[in-house]
Amino acid sequence: MNWSYQIGSIHRIPIRLHITFLIIVIFFIWLFADHTFKIFSMDFGFGEADVSIWLKYLFSSITSVLFFITLLFHELSHSIVAQSYGIKIKSITLFIIGGVAQMEDIPKEPRKEAMISAAGPAFSLGIGILAYAIYIIFYQVSEVTGTFGNAFFMSISIIAYYNIILGIFNLIPAFPMDGGRIFRAFLAMNMPYIDATKMAVAVGKSFAFIMGILGLFTFNLFLLLIAFFLYYGAAGEEEAVVISVTLEGVLVRDVMTGLPDVIYVPPDWTLDQLVDVMFKTKHMGYPVQQNHTSAVLGVITFSDLRRIPELERGISRVKDVMTGEVITIEPDAGAFDAFKLIMSNNVGRLIVIDHGKMVGIVSRTDLIRSIQFRGAYG
Repeated sequence: MNWSYQIGSIHRIPIRLHITFLIIVIFFIWLFADHTFKIFSMDFGFGEADVSIWLKYLFSSITSVLFFITLLFHELSHSIVAQSYGIKIKSITLFIIGGVAQMEDIPKEPRKEAMISAAGPAFSLGIGILAYAIYIIFYQVSEVTGTFGNAFFMSISIIAYYNIILGIFNLIPAFPMDGGRIFRAFLAMNMPYIDATKMAVAVGKSFAFIMGILGLFTFNLFLLLIAFFLYYGAAGEEEAVVISVTLEGVLVRDVMTGLPDVIYVPPDWTLDQLVDVMFKTKHMGYPVQQNHTSAVLGVITFSDLRRIPELERGISRVKDVMTGEVITIEPDAGAFDAFKLIMSNNVGRLIVIDHGKMVGIVSRTDLIRSIQFRGAYG
């Protein structure tokens, strides 16, 4: 099930909201409307404001939206710098503990990674310091009065404080925070990229462990959530880098099963005939073709087969059950590109097409075996 919903695009980058993002927005609206905090002589929240409850929630809603717009621009800053280096951004997604700019490729040049990673915290700190300066100069010095004047500067103080905290927090040298990526870039100047990643990931997991312990002892659910995010984000980053480095320079044609070894099934076969082939070949999916030289009509997998009751498999045809949407890749594409395509589409195999004709199949199993072999002997 897809929990993210696209709401538009900025600078040709799709912007998505994860359903969990609504939770944190509602929490912030309630927090600012129902409470007032004083930090560094600045007031945060409308809880003690001498206005009606609906005005408190109105001011709080506007402030929360403005803050999360600055969070969006934090991620957009990463994306704009990445695009300037020719790196494609698939999307920006906002969810419960922040945002993620999903890049098509992870830059392995230390300087580029450092610049891309630093762009977000630089924006947050810049907007936070600017908002704080506006608050100090125009509010505390001028002593603005009036309901809407006070509400405006209350919003400014909240945006200043939380952006400064966001900028500083993101500079913590822990994966997958921006500071962790900057730390890896610094390490990668003096050691192999994969070793730099493993060291940065170890630091990230240590931070996650410390935050988790603090969260348990203080009964702080948000700290536990951040610890969980840091730990599994760091582990995922390490895995992605190991795979990308291991498959570097490997082409799809190097790992695919080529013709005539590809096993296909005709569209008019019954599902009972398909079951027999599955038992003999031990494969979980097959291209559907009239013959090896004809066009690929679709793909049929064990998951497609399971949807049909056993008693109906003798009369059901492959063409009626197969998946008509075929995901393809070229033989000269990178093996890591094939891996990303398989994972993002949650499929078991890709049809390899060269000049409009199928020349082979590359499966998830093919890629994993290659990763294991090259990891052990490469």
